[in-house]
Amino acid sequence: MKKTFLALLLLFISIFKINAQLSSAFTNRLQFVLDSVCSRYNIKGASAAVLVPNTGVWKGTHGESYAGQPITSDMLFGINSNTKTHVATLMLRLQELGYVNINDTIGTWIQNQPYINGQITIKQLLNHTSGLYSFTGTMDFWDSCFNDPTHIWQPEQILQFVYTPYFAPGAGFHYSNTNYLLAGLIIKQIMGQPLSTSLENYVFTPAAMSNTIFFPEETSTAPTPHIWSTWFDTGEQQDVMATYGYVNNALYSMSYGAGAIMTTAEDNVQFWHKLISGQIINSTSLNEMMQYVYIGTSQGHPVGYGLGIFRYQNLPLYNGHTIYEHGGTNMGSINENSVDSVTGVTISVLTNQDSLDNNILFAYVLPALHKVTMQMSPTDLVNINSSNTETHIYPNPVSDELNIELTSNRDLAELAIYDMSGRKLIKRDIQGDFEKVSTSNIPAGIYLLNLSSNGKMIHTQKIEIIH
Repeated sequence: MKKTFLALLLLFISIFKINAQLSSAFTNRLQFVLDSVCSRYNIKGASAAVLVPNTGVWKGTHGESYAGQPITSDMLFGINSNTKTHVATLMLRLQELGYVNINDTIGTWIQNQPYINGQITIKQLLNHTSGLYSFTGTMDFWDSCFNDPTHIWQPEQILQFVYTPYFAPGAGFHYSNTNYLLAGLIIKQIMGQPLSTSLENYVFTPAAMSNTIFFPEETSTAPTPHIWSTWFDTGEQQDVMATYGYVNNALYSMSYGAGAIMTTAEDNVQFWHKLISGQIINSTSLNEMMQYVYIGTSQGHPVGYGLGIFRYQNLPLYNGHTIYEHGGTNMGSINENSVDSVTGVTISVLTNQDSLDNNILFAYVLPALHKVTMQMSPTDLVNINSSNTETHIYPNPVSDELNIELTSNRDLAELAIYDMSGRKLIKRDIQGDFEKVSTSNIPAGIYLLNLSSNGKMIHTQKIEIIH
């Protein structure tokens, strides 16, 4: 797949003059779509970023932090459980460097805990097959958090809320925040330094994440949005900082390795892009990260969980592509992040409220932004058609039917139409000097048309389909 995409990318470069930046038409469309979908689903505030490989990053915001204070793209948002992807990446990097083996059992580092089986492996922590009870599953934990909104939790203190396991190690899958709390503690012991230091050295710095911190071990002067929650007795959306006095240090100390990173949408798309493209961990580690446990279906297609990463296969909402993904939820914030396995387009959307369902972001907001990348060229592409003046393709833009006119005598020509990801949508033989090709079943967008004869390219051009 990577070789095919690279070949098509080189083909595009040979056909089009590409400006190495996102076009204003493309970025304006992304902002319009973000505003529209956020308004449709009453999203109070959002920061988003879309990375198009080899081209650029778009940043956009919507809504407000609080009355009169708009969201800005430099604000740090909690990414909550997306922290797990970063911690799993760190653990695999440390394995590459010889500090640990993820098949090691955790009893070396985690001892004297009545409900934690020392025979659990690190890998079982990372893919949620340990069976460990999730500390966020008990109201004892939440009552303690609600009772003192300024308390800075130490990760060892949170272990008191780990109760009877769901099942024996390796006997099933159950998403548990305890797994990554322990993974963080193990890394801290292995490296003999705060978890934040290891994240900075082995993840944040290689990923060029200059606006990312791990609370409460790190602090920042960067702005953060107020967060809005419905988790309190009234059930109404409230500013928990203004109303209850919550502070970020306390809020994110609740989750440690399971969810304590704050970052910008731009930093987060850089992380995901560099992770999936093999710029943080090597190919062996990336393959190990992507050894998936089957956990169900989405839209009738398989869903798996690897080491800190979800894989959604062939999702219709994402043009039938396979998506690598992780989101996160905590008091006052929800986010979703994805990488298209075909195009490499990476999207991050961070919000400052918890009244949403994660599925609103995953099924509506991200696909709406993704659709723009499939329908529009991200750059100002100037068509450089072949010098063949004997071929005419019209009309362009086209709605339902494309005319192919070959004015020289050829026994046979082959037509192919590709979308902007390089996926071949139409392949057919053209006999004679004139042919009509239906485009009514192809979504509106920008496409590449190629004509060849006897194995040689005779014509290529960009076409736009409108409906």
